[in-house]
Amino acid sequence: MKNINLRSYTLIFLISFIFLFFFNNSSAQNFYKYPKKNISKEDCDNILNDMNYPSPEYESNEATPVKIDLLIEKIFGIEGKKMEFEAFFSLWLDWNEPRLADTLKKLNLFDDQGKRTYLCSYNPLELWGKANRLFYPTIEFYNKKTKTNVNLGGDADWVDIYSDGNVGTRLRDSAFFAANFDFSRFPFDDQILQFELWSEYPSTLVELVADPIAMPVYKETLYSDGSSTIQVPGWKIKEVDYYNYDYVDNDKLPYQGFYLDIYIERQSSYYLFKIILPIIFILAISWSVFWVRGSQLEAKVNVTIVCLLSLIAYNFIIDDELPKLSYLTFLDCFILISYFYTGIATILCVYSFLRKLRSGRDLSVVDRYAQFLGPISYFAILFILLTYFYNLEAAKGLFLGSKFLS
Repeated sequence: MKNINLRSYTLIFLISFIFLFFFNNSSAQNFYKYPKKNISKEDCDNILNDMNYPSPEYESNEATPVKIDLLIEKIFGIEGKKMEFEAFFSLWLDWNEPRLADTLKKLNLFDDQGKRTYLCSYNPLELWGKANRLFYPTIEFYNKKTKTNVNLGGDADWVDIYSDGNVGTRLRDSAFFAANFDFSRFPFDDQILQFELWSEYPSTLVELVADPIAMPVYKETLYSDGSSTIQVPGWKIKEVDYYNYDYVDNDKLPYQGFYLDIYIERQSSYYLFKIILPIIFILAISWSVFWVRGSQLEAKVNVTIVCLLSLIAYNFIIDDELPKLSYLTFLDCFILISYFYTGIATILCVYSFLRKLRSGRDLSVVDRYAQFLGPISYFAILFILLTYFYNLEAAKGLFLGSKFLS
């Protein structure tokens, strides 16, 4: 009997949980920020039928401020070769529509004295597209690779109407974003994941404003005390920033963009242990030929050639990760220097052997000089290379391994 009661209670609990879950997601999805005012469906229909203002208020002397609330929930991955990254985001837009306020006043639903209350939610198809009932500021991601249907409010999930005449929309989606990566310091590089929002209307009509409550909170939670709530495989988030960017086109019309930048630092330990240290080890093997007896030319040349082929193989591995660049990265220069020193080792081996055959002189002195001058000059050039790509303090950190192991 106890088992039957336990099963019954468990079943009732599960049914209640499922019911509450779906009820909350279906009926409370749009007014989680604001309390709901209980109005009839007829009132919502009357608001909809009275809407007929698809264009901005050109006669207004002030631009319409659109509050932007952009939350980056997850970054799936960064494709350096394609110069893109994929992110999952939520974008809330909120702006005041005076003509909607007039409609609400006419229906005795307007209230801007107390706390804002949620009135109605509409499907974007009811307001935009062919319906064309309500003005939409046409805000979209400029660097989003997949095209946005701007006629439907940027593919918004819903449209909310509030008692103070404000309109709110939300878009929750994942997309690929184009990026302008700089790989000159690869693989010890920092990059910026940039989200660019622009309106097709000039800033005299639409002004993009960061939500003064939500955006500072996101900035603190996304990056706080060196730890981030977003995990990017192979990268570390350093900082998050948002700002406006003003632009004037050829017709002297001013436009305003809203940018969210996520600054990231590549975790370089993989490249250190899988590429850089093995290349240094290969180079050390190629220069070990100067400790071999001078008469064994074939063995020396074979060793240096095998090392040269190994470097070429590593070069292919690196090329597979990066796009075709018009400049050399740090790793490119590092491999080129390694090519040069491996080639020098081969040339010196052949030179000392041929001179010995022709003159009969023992040129082991060449080997003795190469044993010490080769490694010393190699690491000196490597330090100069680090100083060129980074500042002096960073070069010291890289050279001593503090950044390698980060």
